[in-house]
Amino acid sequence: MKIMGIDHGTNYAGWATMKNGRPIEFGLRDYSNIKMPNVLDAIYQDTFRMLEQERPEIIILERPVHFKNANSVLALVGAFSMVTLAALHLGIRIAEIRPSELKMQTGKGNADKETVAVEMQMLFDLDYDDLAVPVLYKTSDPKGKYKKGDVQQRLFDPSDALALCWAYHQKYIKGVA
Repeated sequence: MKIMGIDHGTNYAGWATMKNGRPIEFGLRDYSNIKMPNVLDAIYQDTFRMLEQERPEIIILERPVHFKNANSVLALVGAFSMVTLAALHLGIRIAEIRPSELKMQTGKGNADKETVAVEMQMLFDLDYDDLAVPVLYKTSDPKGKYKKGDVQQRLFDPSDALALCWAYHQKYIKGVA
């Protein structure tokens, strides 16, 4: 069974496909230059095309449960809804994984995003920079704290999407609780 995990968001979205417990492909979508509400249409259109191309039998989404503020609620629920709608329009089954289930299947129950990425890297022998995409500084800090090209932050969306696939595979296909 070909499954696809999508770590949805309105700035970035990670995606991954898996078959028989092995990753096929994964990547990152960048919506960071598109403002609300237009980003919601972009997410829907992009997801629809991606699902048409990849043809998974089921997509796995992380159930949105934690919100920092009202804007986070609108953004995450909006992105979740657009991905869900694209799948529904193509007749693709949808499953949800709670964040706690995801963390239990990919490490420890309190695993942070970096821990999940390292777990996916080791489990599948993948390049860490592909799973946790580095965002680099474009200029050097005059005070010398960082230089151009240093890693400013990492985008963990691809590793989260792969972890969604793995968690679903472990719990529902392989039957590991």
